[in-house]
Amino acid sequence: AQRLRALADSFTVPDDLAAALAAANGPVLLVDDCTESGWTLAVGARLLRRAGADQVLPLVLAVAG
Repeated sequence: AQRLRALADSFTVPDDLAAALAAANGPVLLVDDCTESGWTLAVGARLLRRAGADQVLPLVLAVAG
């Protein structure tokens, strides 16, 4: 739980991006070059949705492990 909290605290959505997300018409594509567990995508997607994105679609280019 502490590692997840540290990960969540390491990301922020600036106000100008939040405004753009709220005004966007359609989903947001969240791209990660490599993932091991998927937590980075999950936390990032949650923050983007909380900032105003209607839908977040994750795309991973490679899976480690």
